[in-house]
Amino acid sequence: MIDRLAPRRRLEVEGAYNIRDLGGYETSNGRRTRWQTFLRADSLHRLTPAAQAALIEYGLRTVIDLRRTRETEQTPDVFADSSEVTYLHRNMIGDTNPDGYGESDEVWRPKRIADSYVILLDHRQDRIRRILATLAASDVPTALFHCAGGTDRTGIIAALLLGIAGVPEGTIAEDYALSAKALLERQLADGPREGASPDDMTTKRSQQELAPAEAMLITLRHLADRYGGIEGYVRAIGLTTDQIESIRAAMLVVSPLNSDSIELHCYPSDRVESLDEHSIIGPL
Repeated sequence: MIDRLAPRRRLEVEGAYNIRDLGGYETSNGRRTRWQTFLRADSLHRLTPAAQAALIEYGLRTVIDLRRTRETEQTPDVFADSSEVTYLHRNMIGDTNPDGYGESDEVWRPKRIADSYVILLDHRQDRIRRILATLAASDVPTALFHCAGGTDRTGIIAALLLGIAGVPEGTIAEDYALSAKALLERQLADGPREGASPDDMTTKRSQQELAPAEAMLITLRHLADRYGGIEGYVRAIGLTTDQIESIRAAMLVVSPLNSDSIELHCYPSDRVESLDEHSIIGPL
């Protein structure tokens, strides 16, 4: 018997720690994003058969793997040979790094992370356009995109999708920051890495080091300054108006917000470190 998953922010299934639904977010014009449309996730190579069945029951029909070729070979996606789910490999970084990637000498951690995101956004535009075009063409109930940790590559694509839908920047940063708790849970389950101290395995430290909301806010500021915002960026990299509208139509609920909608708050960056998935949770 399959344990049915209810639409909510984080989908808890055995074998993955960071599968999240992009539904339920309020947009700047009072609409909200649709549940069971786009999922963001970490690596799926450890999903149990029961977890796979639960995701398929949830509506999953397309998986887009953003990892490098080497990663897909070392830890293959469980849906790669599925007869029920279409698996697509869309290597977002490429098998060699763009110039300067991961080489920032910035001391402040959020800025160092953002520097790597900016390099990908500026120098992997054809790859990012192809990923978004694939999502725009998806006519299935639910599509999932993932990398290894579900934070960096996945976080960039999630931010672009939410921005196309009209979700405010503060909420996009909050969504990104939720990865910190999931990554900490994975670290605790796998055991501390070599040389790690107990101080490294705390929610606050995880938020600061792994997914600080400020990193996404800096990235979004770059897109605003250089491209005029997220929609300006996706147009600049070659996404067509029809593709943008296809993503927007897929993501947004037709009816306006009502009394059953989720109340979301945009928090100042100095409060984001205290958030967990219950701060912006969907229906239980």
